[in-house]
Amino acid sequence: MTYTVAVFAYDGCFISGIAGPLDVFNIANTHNNVLKGRDAEPLFSWKLYSQDGKPVKTSTGLLIPVEGNMHDVHGSDICVIPGVDHIYGSEVVECARKLNESIGDWLRQLHQENTTLAANCSGAFILAQAGLLDKKEATTSWWLAHHFKNNYPLVKLKLNKLVTEDDNIFCSGAVTSYLHQCISVIEKFTGQEIANMCAKTLLLHTREASQAPYIPLSTRVDKLDDVVHQAIVWMTDNLNQDINLDQLASHLAVSPRTFIRRFNSSTGKPPKQYLQKLRINEAKRLLENSDLSIDDITNRVGYADVSSFRRLFKREVDLSPTEYRKHFSSMEY
Repeated sequence: MTYTVAVFAYDGCFISGIAGPLDVFNIANTHNNVLKGRDAEPLFSWKLYSQDGKPVKTSTGLLIPVEGNMHDVHGSDICVIPGVDHIYGSEVVECARKLNESIGDWLRQLHQENTTLAANCSGAFILAQAGLLDKKEATTSWWLAHHFKNNYPLVKLKLNKLVTEDDNIFCSGAVTSYLHQCISVIEKFTGQEIANMCAKTLLLHTREASQAPYIPLSTRVDKLDDVVHQAIVWMTDNLNQDINLDQLASHLAVSPRTFIRRFNSSTGKPPKQYLQKLRINEAKRLLENSDLSIDDITNRVGYADVSSFRRLFKREVDLSPTEYRKHFSSMEY
């Protein structure tokens, strides 16, 4: 059986989100030929579509011809939705809103027809704007989390996950995670054997794939709140100390309750959680840029017990400190 893949292209979308998935599906076909012979029926076939059937100008300026308009997609097994190029997150939200004025009903109909939807990167905003991700797990590019949460609060955003699947809808994280997403889609339709062969060909480690190691601590702070700004500066300068947040609030001349409320309002996190994130962020920096031992780094970021720190780091980053250093260190060993 051959599964049909429709790629929905639109002006400003990433060309990698169009061509990349097709390369992966083609690799699946190649492996199927190896297993069953050159004349084996392909596992996947594909066509490109746009809203009106006209060529699409991608983010690189390249004009991509298509083979039909969006209404020709009906009956496809899979519909791929690439992400949109952007500088600011607000541009992604605006793109999703404008597109949904004309394609929202179409997307919802595809979902009702049991077409598997696969949105990559910022493409998740398009599905979220259509209401298709409400009360479902989803992921997107980690740097867009703030805009995603603010605009689509009903979505269960799982930012650490590289790929999510919920109710026949796949979402994936930052741009090149379309590779992992396609492997997941291939496994859903053809089974684990072909999917594993594709992953090996693409040098992908698919087990427990996560965005967590790449996510820095957001330093976004309400500039109008000087108390919160002072608190963060003080915490950052004293990470190696045993920081008492009640004493810090007193030092800033506010009550603990007021301090927590204002901190939450500005950063989206309580002070204790933010302090923990600061410490993890500094540990990541030291692992990347120094040859300090894990014990020394543990002390420098304010933890006394190395074993506890290792467990915390693993929980927050999805890699152990040693694994993180191996992946991201700029030092030569």
